Amino acid sequence: MDIPIRSRSRALILRYEHDRPVIESAARDALSRSGHEGHQDVADVVLHPHDAARGIRDQQPQDWAWAFHENERFADLLLQKEANLGLDHLPVHLFGCAPLVLMLHLGWRLSRRTLHVYQQSLADGAWAPGHDRTQPSTREDFFQVEGLPATRQGGHGYVALIVEVTKSIKDRAVADFQARYPSELLATVCLRPTRGPSTNAVQHPGEVSRAVEQFRSVLDTLHDRLEGAKAVLLVMDCPASFAAALGTAFNPNTQRPLWLHHFFPDKGYLPVHLMRPQRRAAQVPATREQILEASRVLGEVRKVHEELAHWLKEPEQRSLVDLVDGENLLHSQINSTPATETEPLFRYLQGEWRFHVDLLLALKALRERLASPTDWKECVRLLIIHEAYHVRQGGLTSYNYSGSGRTGWVLEAVDYDADDVAVQVAFAWRQAKQPGVVKDEGQARTLEAIVWNILESLRMFEPERPIRDLSERRLRRYLIWLFHACRLGVQASRKQDGTPLEERVIVEIAGLQGFPDAYESYPQQRVQLEGAEQSDSLGLAIYYQRTLVRESDKELIAAVLQVLSRWDSLSRAEAQDQMKLHFGRLFDRHRSLLNPRT
Repeated sequence: MDIPIRSRSRALILRYEHDRPVIESAARDALSRSGHEGHQDVADVVLHPHDAARGIRDQQPQDWAWAFHENERFADLLLQKEANLGLDHLPVHLFGCAPLVLMLHLGWRLSRRTLHVYQQSLADGAWAPGHDRTQPSTREDFFQVEGLPATRQGGHGYVALIVEVTKSIKDRAVADFQARYPSELLATVCLRPTRGPSTNAVQHPGEVSRAVEQFRSVLDTLHDRLEGAKAVLLVMDCPASFAAALGTAFNPNTQRPLWLHHFFPDKGYLPVHLMRPQRRAAQVPATREQILEASRVLGEVRKVHEELAHWLKEPEQRSLVDLVDGENLLHSQINSTPATETEPLFRYLQGEWRFHVDLLLALKALRERLASPTDWKECVRLLIIHEAYHVRQGGLTSYNYSGSGRTGWVLEAVDYDADDVAVQVAFAWRQAKQPGVVKDEGQARTLEAIVWNILESLRMFEPERPIRDLSERRLRRYLIWLFHACRLGVQASRKQDGTPLEERVIVEIAGLQGFPDAYESYPQQRVQLEGAEQSDSLGLAIYYQRTLVRESDKELIAAVLQVLSRWDSLSRAEAQDQMKLHFGRLFDRHRSLLNPRT
């Protein structure tokens, strides 16, 4: 997305067009009528150009994540562009035609700047000021507040917060909440205009300013008096500009998380997005030197891709192409320019692969760590085959990857199959390119080396080093491949053939300290890797080849997690040796894990 601001820009018109187009000339005229400069040095940008075929309101609740991500991405890009130009938080004039939840979310992301929000008249389509952060609030309360707890109270659950400005929605909202959260509602708070809900309830922007103050006060009070509240369930019926204004009152660091609910005509109020603290690294624009370095790495990645595609076109590899469903891969291209958007790090769309600057720099660091061009190229091939197989699976590419972790166990199975196919292709590559080495090393040792490369590749995607915590599903993925690598190492030392990897192993550690994952927009648990030995209930369970194994040695489990956390501070050989030592102790106690099923 290009945001066409310049160093001379004094303001930005933002047209948000989910539901219908916003005419630029009408927006500029609205600025002029409200006393603002509407033309000279006022830039204009469209966030989500109207597309009737891709209407957000027609999509299922679980498929709304991309729209909120679009808001996040726009806000981040605007900050980046301003930083590059030496600008400090340009005023934004927002003209929004979008669902209320998206308007509120966008208002929150723009809350640190001067924000003017305009409302379109249903009668003649004209735009007029709906909210202005510089507008003083009225002395009189706009809202009548009902149901707000007067004192601290206990319990664990949710708080229903109903904002009914245009019409009354309380009865329907409460019924939907009681059906969805039957025993978890701690309180039901309702905000309605003192003059009653109506299409004319808002008569002046100053009233909206007062409403924002009251909304903020309610959120603060709920945080203070309901310590066991997991989140606030928010429903609204109000003008779009009013929703954006309410978004500016939300502070995820001092208030309870907000579960935004949208009204679906056939289903009622359903949750579409959770607003909470985001442990986001500061989005620092890539430097010219970083982009140049990423471009050099990208050139090498493209060569690996070309070599792989050329090899797969050989008649002898037809079975591999069928396995991967690799026709898309054979005819795909890698974009020659490093991507600089905030997310995702890697994308496949319409036959083209795109690599983000950050991923390319991570690949550079991986190359330095491996110190083996052959292993590094294999890591790149493993990544490409894994993602190509996702294309075949039909669920984790382009825009529809967002929210896939919401179903963690399913994603784990999907990733395992993609990893397994990537290992099979890597093994076939080694057999074709290095037949003598594979024969001398044997099947088990060759597979072991490939799996260690999978583990090294996984590390590239971690946002923090050392790894102090991981999502539960991410930890399971590491444990699965650590198990296989160490198991194959034992089999190789015994001169046994490596057991095929098609059969999944289920590995899980219980008793780790968990907390909500701030890296995701959907509920997901992260677990601490450090200090695991202090847990009284720490345990490891493995289910493999119809055999269940349970291990309660806290020191052993904590040692595995410590090596995983400190992986990057160890040499590759040290990390592998320490992990083999700890898993070796596990295999000594549970020899059934090494015996192939007959």
